[in-house]
Amino acid sequence: MSHLPAPHATTPLPDVVERVAASVVGIALRRGRAAGAVWQPGVVVTSASAVWRHPRVALVLPGGETVEGQLRGIDAGTDLAAISYTGPALPPVARDADARPRAGDFVFAVGRDVSGGVQASFGHVGSAGGEWRSWRGGRIERLLRLDGGLYPGLDGAPVAHAGGACIGVASPAFSRHHGVVLPPETIDRVLAALLTHGRLPQGYLGVAAQPVRAQLDGQAVGGLLVSSVAEDSPAARAGLLVGDVIVEADGRPVERIEKLREQLGAERVGASLALKVARGGQALALALAIGERPSPGCH
Repeated sequence: MSHLPAPHATTPLPDVVERVAASVVGIALRRGRAAGAVWQPGVVVTSASAVWRHPRVALVLPGGETVEGQLRGIDAGTDLAAISYTGPALPPVARDADARPRAGDFVFAVGRDVSGGVQASFGHVGSAGGEWRSWRGGRIERLLRLDGGLYPGLDGAPVAHAGGACIGVASPAFSRHHGVVLPPETIDRVLAALLTHGRLPQGYLGVAAQPVRAQLDGQAVGGLLVSSVAEDSPAARAGLLVGDVIVEADGRPVERIEKLREQLGAERVGASLALKVARGGQALALALAIGERPSPGCH
């Protein structure tokens, strides 16, 4: 584990920015633009929300040359997308796998405009923490929130510390007021699935639910009130009904929706999930096979 270097500790900051920019492409879209980091030879990582529904995009390289990029896959849960391209070789962005940013650390994001020029934004880490899940259900290994939002064109831009090593990719998808940095551990895990399958499987039950207090065998318990059940979903096939209250999943209390999502990771697709349900004040045991989420929005 290492703390982040301070600005101008060894190399002038403009030189550090240029070094990172050697691995940065601009992404020209029908409406607006974004940025991306070369993560592997011929593979760019960027923000899924920026390139959604763009199977082919124009990538702007250093010097202004434009090449066609092919969208290989997206994951809405983590807001990551993979784009492949053929053309001049660009070096993969240097990353610092041991860096553990803290609130207040100096960082900067690097993008590229439509003419190939470098765009940079400077700021600080606003908050840092452990593993978390996005509101779309994606698992993200570390919380890194910036102290402000992202300028236009910096969606998907690499974020680096003053030493010039990337600590992640910027996403605007999870907060109206603050950019979030998706760390290298998350990118490596998701990218492997995107390049292989075009998506990152997520567990799916087919229900919408909200926290509630309910009666179970004469006692008040916390759980999740089922407000809708998708037709022909795992929940529907298992017999879960609107009005049921999910109290436990695989023996673990689920008083918050996040607790249920924790059991719906990619590795659980196809696995069995045992639910304890309160129905009419009585306990009911149900078992279902976790499906693969077809699109964001349901659990």
